[in-house]
Amino acid sequence: MTRPAPLPVEMPRRRFLAASAAGLATLWAGPAAAVTEAQARTLVDRLAAELTRIVNSGGSVAQMVGQFEGVLDRFADMPVIARSVLGPVARQASPAQLNRFTVAYRGYLARRYGRALFGGYDGGEIRVTGISRSGTVFSVASVAQMSRRAGGRERLDVIWQISERSPEPRFFNMIIDGVNLFAIEREEVPALLEARRGDLDRLIADLPGLG
Repeated sequence: MTRPAPLPVEMPRRRFLAASAAGLATLWAGPAAAVTEAQARTLVDRLAAELTRIVNSGGSVAQMVGQFEGVLDRFADMPVIARSVLGPVARQASPAQLNRFTVAYRGYLARRYGRALFGGYDGGEIRVTGISRSGTVFSVASVAQMSRRAGGRERLDVIWQISERSPEPRFFNMIIDGVNLFAIEREEVPALLEARRGDLDRLIADLPGLG
């Protein structure tokens, strides 16, 4: 039986697995060791419990996507993610533009990936299985045992990446079954900008209708 892709990405794009976690880590300017290994593990334990609660809630897909946006707000380092996916454009944007983009982009991510996740599954459990460290980045491994709406069960291996340089425990990347999601986003967002001739304000205005 062919296993469906867990998220709306092309599986040949696994080449992004090796994309720049180190480059993302340079976006922090905080103290050298603000986040500990124990804090990184606790963050993902809480995150896994929250996602498990949502997928088992029995709510509509729209309701679960809304809750997923709340998860991104509480657990993801959205300012770092937003600056990363914008690339050089982030250095040219005003603080107000960056704030507006971060909020709009959080909603876009929730719809883009939340619909795929919560639209395809109607139950499951996510649990942390281990943690490793490379340089300043903690990678917390987890396993999701999911029940598909179409019947049957599926296992997803999810890695959450957290920088020790972050002022507080927040993840800046997730890798699902080898698919590095934010590395993909670092190509997708510039493409969206290019389609709008580099107009960041136009992209911010359009994001609520995308994803």
